[in-house]
Amino acid sequence: MIKGTNFNLVYELFDHLFIFDEKNKLIYEGSSLNKFLAEFSSDLTNERSERLGDFWSTVNTVRETLEPYNYSFPGIDDEFIVFPSKIDGGVRIVLAKKEQIIQIPKIEYDLNERVKEINCLYQISTELESALTLNEALENSTKHIENGFQFPHATVVNIELGKKIFGNTSFNKDDVKRSIDAEIWIDEKKRGKVNVYLTEDEYFLDEELKLINEIAGKLAWAIEENEKTINLEKQSKILLRKNEVLKKLTEECYQKTEKLRTFFHAITDKIVVIDKNYDIIMSNKEEIGDSGKCYEKLFNETERCKTCPAKNTFKNFENSFVEREEEDKYLTLRSYPIFNKQGKVDRVLEVCRDVTTQKKMEVQLLQSYKLASLGKLVAGVAHEINNPNTFILGNLKIIQEATQDIMPILDEYYEDHPELQIARLNYDLFKDSISVLVDDMINGANRTKKIVADLRNFAKKDDGALTEVVDINSIINYNLTLTRKHIKKIAELEVELDESIPKFLGSSNKLEQVLLNLIMNASEAMGEGGGIIKLQTGYDEEKKEVLLIVEDNGAGMEEDVVKNIFDPFFTTKRNSGGTGLGLSITYGIIKDHNGNIEVDSKVGRGTKFTLRFPAKLDD
Repeated sequence: MIKGTNFNLVYELFDHLFIFDEKNKLIYEGSSLNKFLAEFSSDLTNERSERLGDFWSTVNTVRETLEPYNYSFPGIDDEFIVFPSKIDGGVRIVLAKKEQIIQIPKIEYDLNERVKEINCLYQISTELESALTLNEALENSTKHIENGFQFPHATVVNIELGKKIFGNTSFNKDDVKRSIDAEIWIDEKKRGKVNVYLTEDEYFLDEELKLINEIAGKLAWAIEENEKTINLEKQSKILLRKNEVLKKLTEECYQKTEKLRTFFHAITDKIVVIDKNYDIIMSNKEEIGDSGKCYEKLFNETERCKTCPAKNTFKNFENSFVEREEEDKYLTLRSYPIFNKQGKVDRVLEVCRDVTTQKKMEVQLLQSYKLASLGKLVAGVAHEINNPNTFILGNLKIIQEATQDIMPILDEYYEDHPELQIARLNYDLFKDSISVLVDDMINGANRTKKIVADLRNFAKKDDGALTEVVDINSIINYNLTLTRKHIKKIAELEVELDESIPKFLGSSNKLEQVLLNLIMNASEAMGEGGGIIKLQTGYDEEKKEVLLIVEDNGAGMEEDVVKNIFDPFFTTKRNSGGTGLGLSITYGIIKDHNGNIEVDSKVGRGTKFTLRFPAKLDD
């Protein structure tokens, strides 16, 4: 609700007015002015009254010129103003005390000044918000401040900020009559000030001092915000650069992690990281995963292994190693400590490696060393045995012939001397035994001769080059014509030949001997019936090797037997005339061909020999 007190100035103004119409008739008179001019009130309506002096003449002049005039009534010290008022096309005359009416332009002036100040603040705020740079805003603000003062033509403004000065700096300071300033403070530090100079002998209003203080505060806020923005932009750029570096490092880390992960998972050994509870933290195999007990996942056991190397590593903070045999596999377990920041071992890296192939190769390598050493020994021994055996065999034949010649003579002598004894034996017993004894000695000497011949074959070096192009399938087909009749009585024969396998350089005769030995050994391992001997050829594309497999379902062999079957003179058929040289010679022939032989045998399940020959047709 609007209160009447808000219009006191209007009331007071109208209370001190007289208004005359176009015919100089008084149409309005303010009560206060009426009381003040009480002695003239009746005369104001009389244009000829002498007491009014030239009042009416002044009124007519104002009506003609439409310009206000000062007027003084006779006998009254107060001054009055007579001024025109054009309303509806007519001119009316207003009489008022100068003291009262002069307040109106003063109020209007003050209002205009306040509007200028408000407009100045508005323009500065707009500049600070819309200018591209703070420097541009400060430079433009000096003009707005000058226009906001009551004497803009004589006002010079500049803004000091650090060592920079914005605004007019080219004026002559000797011409400055007055000046005021307002300091700019940010974070309790003086950063600059706003200077206002008057180049004419005028004055500053109190409101103008308040204005520049307000402007200084606004500029301080804008400068602080600008510095914050600049700082934020700098921080943002720093963060962006760091973010780019971080992204690059992250990408590099990811690439290295992926490379490490690829290497980690490409390792054929089983690798696990376990904690003190033997729980798996990570592994390199999907079938193991990253959880569960290590002994469950690696060995399918329900309790920790008795020879667990990790136990020693947790206890002594050192690497540990054990070997483990599992069915037909040989495994090695190595454990390595992983230290935490306190220098304690809270995790262990364990590597499980299958060394079955390596073990077999070690056995074969040892066999090669043994055969090489035995070959040198056998060469000399065979020669030393052969000489006396030849002498013994020759003498036995003479003794045999002599015995045949002597026996008729002894028979005649025995008729005359029935008490005859030879070698403390009665003649009848001696006669029945002597021929058997001589035959046994001759057979023993011949067997010794055969053993010596086998020893020579085992020990001798074949100086002939392996330059024959060998077709392993043809060797098998030829060999079967010799052995099929014998094998047919004992076992069923299955043959699977790969016709696409390549040929290689070697000796057909020697390989026929190898095949014959393996087939005969397989036939001797058969039981009473139901046996199967399988011959198979193939090609290992990855290793470039020709494969020959001889497999039977016979009695099989114990592990200790398998380890020694290639040793010279080792045989399980000693009682049936075995010499133990067949597989030794076989082994040597295969090695001469730069090949390899593998044995897999289980008691009651049979035996499998796998022969590998490099598929080369040139040296």
